[in-house]
Amino acid sequence: MKKISTLILAALCLVLAGCSLARPEVERAEDRFAGFYVVRETWQNTSGVNTFWSSDNPLLEEYGSTAVDLGKYGTHAFPDLVLFARKEGGNYVFPGLEGGFSLFILHEERSYGSVTEVVSNMAPGEEGAHIKDSEDSYYETISGTIYSGPPLGAKDWDPYADKGVWQVYRVYVTPDGRPYINGEGNGFQGGFSGYTETNTYTTNTNGGKTREETLRVTVSSKTVPRLEKLVVTEFDAGNHILRSQELPLQEDLPDVRCGAETAWVLVEEVSAEGTKRTLYDIPAGDGEQPDSHLVVLLDDEGVGQLAYLDILMSCDKT
Repeated sequence: MKKISTLILAALCLVLAGCSLARPEVERAEDRFAGFYVVRETWQNTSGVNTFWSSDNPLLEEYGSTAVDLGKYGTHAFPDLVLFARKEGGNYVFPGLEGGFSLFILHEERSYGSVTEVVSNMAPGEEGAHIKDSEDSYYETISGTIYSGPPLGAKDWDPYADKGVWQVYRVYVTPDGRPYINGEGNGFQGGFSGYTETNTYTTNTNGGKTREETLRVTVSSKTVPRLEKLVVTEFDAGNHILRSQELPLQEDLPDVRCGAETAWVLVEEVSAEGTKRTLYDIPAGDGEQPDSHLVVLLDDEGVGQLAYLDILMSCDKT
């Protein structure tokens, strides 16, 4: 399993899987808050006017308008400019703001019912993802984690002096399911904080009743050291070393295909802060799924990118 960008929520407690979730039909007369799109910026970039959202940007599209009372000059409607996401394969991309982190939720009506989809390229958040559904209320929670650390070549880096700012744009969804951002949002600094927003709407069911639908979205930020070495060592049942390999530090990590005699695997992440060790038992071929180890790789600016290391069984073992 490599970098995950789209997950399907399939049960009330939302174990990540791909099934439909039946829900009462409701009237959706307005665009809904769906989550966040988070972009890493610096104080220097945010100290002035953000020209990205100006009318000169050809990537923005007119979508609706806002009436402004100009006093004696009357009330005039000014077009609202938004940035629609573009779907590329299973991912959603915001043109001109590529490289950000998505965490938003989409609902789609299919022939067999409603499907809830979480779009995320963040690491899992501590709050997880959940749904609570009843006749008079519907509550969704999604969360994610983003990482940052020392820029390449930084000496004696102080995370408390980090000038990076996480710009959190609100993602909205049109009635026909198109996600967009319009420049609205908030921001927070550093790798020791986060941001949460909760929105509640009142809807009418097809039975004439009203109920509240709530979405709570939380993004957390954590600081990590820069990874210097990634080593995987295989052991047999007697705890003897079978083989060891150092893996390249790249987003598309090669799979670790264990030999038939491998009983467990040691993954070592080496950084300036020391060595972090994680142990994985190898399934004995009884249907248990192999493990996937999450690795955070920092780019030159110190922004964390996720990579997944799959630990696979030998064909001879099954």
